[in-house]
Amino acid sequence: MTETVCYRHPDRPAGVRCQRCDRPICPQCMNSASVGFQCPSCFNEGVKSVPRTRTSLGGVARVNGQIVTLVILALNVLVFIAVRTGSSRVVNDLVLVPFLVDSEPWRLLTSAFTHVQIFHIFSNLFMLYQLGPPLEQMLGRLRFSILYLLSALGGSVAVWMLASPVSATLGASGAVLGLVGALLVISRARGLDITWIIAYVAITAVISFTIPNISWEGHLGGFITGAAVAWVFLQITKHRRSKART
Repeated sequence: MTETVCYRHPDRPAGVRCQRCDRPICPQCMNSASVGFQCPSCFNEGVKSVPRTRTSLGGVARVNGQIVTLVILALNVLVFIAVRTGSSRVVNDLVLVPFLVDSEPWRLLTSAFTHVQIFHIFSNLFMLYQLGPPLEQMLGRLRFSILYLLSALGGSVAVWMLASPVSATLGASGAVLGLVGALLVISRARGLDITWIIAYVAITAVISFTIPNISWEGHLGGFITGAAVAWVFLQITKHRRSKART
């Protein structure tokens, strides 16, 4: 009697048959399904056919709802270490200087991940850690990434257009203020209490306009960009829901 072998591994005996395609499979190819076992091909097709769970704002729900936030935190820390341990050229190549943007446009983004002072990076990353995970869970990884990067660019573009051409600006403040602006718009749309957000924005505004060497342009640009991106996400989600009802 001929022994049944695995269709994927002809040199191995098959223990069972796939519940979907009925082909023989060895123990290595057995994937536990709701009923019996499935071969890798059928199992992967079944996973793809399962509808993705969406967040309240239309993003794809994930088990780990803060992975993007942690990656951003790590990038800021790594750049900080490079700046503190490397030569002065490291920070000079990353910082945003408006008159250099035309020839070195990457500064619009790299400056948002660059810090020199410990208190500066601590304050920015503390707020990022507080605001990032809840927003990432609501928006999903892709939309949260878009929100953060556009907020960072929005703050940098405002500096580029409004600040002194020879000024040097750095830090994640613009991106973090973008998260604050996004949370304000989302919370307002949901009818949640926004008192603390208004108070934070007011305090930040006073500090930005009264204390020297703080970029009010970057703060304002990031905040407006984040609020605008969140509004767009809300409109997209609202449109999809209304379309699903029809």
